[in-house]
Amino acid sequence: MRSNLIISQKAESTQDLAKELARAGEPEGVAVMAVNQTSGRGSSQRSWISPPGKNLALSLLLRPSLPPSEAMLLGLAASIAAARTVEACGVGHVELKWPNDVLVGGRKVAGILSEASMGAEGLDYVIIGVGMNVNTTVSDFPPDLADRVTSLLICTAREWDIRDAAVAFLDKMEVLYEQALNEGCGFITGLWERRWAHRGVMMNRNGITGIAEGIDTDGALLLRTENGPLERIISGRVEPMEA
Repeated sequence: MRSNLIISQKAESTQDLAKELARAGEPEGVAVMAVNQTSGRGSSQRSWISPPGKNLALSLLLRPSLPPSEAMLLGLAASIAAARTVEACGVGHVELKWPNDVLVGGRKVAGILSEASMGAEGLDYVIIGVGMNVNTTVSDFPPDLADRVTSLLICTAREWDIRDAAVAFLDKMEVLYEQALNEGCGFITGLWERRWAHRGVMMNRNGITGIAEGIDTDGALLLRTENGPLERIISGRVEPMEA
């Protein structure tokens, strides 16, 4: 995959733009970045708050020759690529929260939104969206989020070029994607779990509680419930329980 970065000065959603390109037959590797994204969204249709010109909002079109069951693993791979991008800026101890958050010191610095479309013969395309807080300051965040989020600027005390961050992410994603196409996606869960912030932690998903024990071969979260059996969580928000 060779990336082709398209920069839009203003867009409602880079995910929607990438989907339009996918439906129009664009080849994989095209990525859409918006300087000002006005209606960005994260997982579970939550909004992504991003002041104009300060953060990375990017969506990448992939057309993988992989089984549909492995589509979710590409989202996990994107989380790893985002974590490596943050580390390349000199930030240490970058962790991951299932399924799509990148954390520094327990605070969210980036998030991934992966959306797949099925065709007659399997996966038609996968859109990988990444939102990364690059040059936001504490005052840019709503008060109720200020203690739960961070940015490259906050972590490093310097500003970063957003396009450079986009290129760095795409380069790191390309390495993982090519390995997945050549070897299969089996290696992704191991890489992801090395950064996992909540292994062995009691978690809650809509009343389902259990100890976060592992990531299944298809990317599902495995919770060991109080009664003993494993519960597979394939989507949604899962939060650590307070001690």
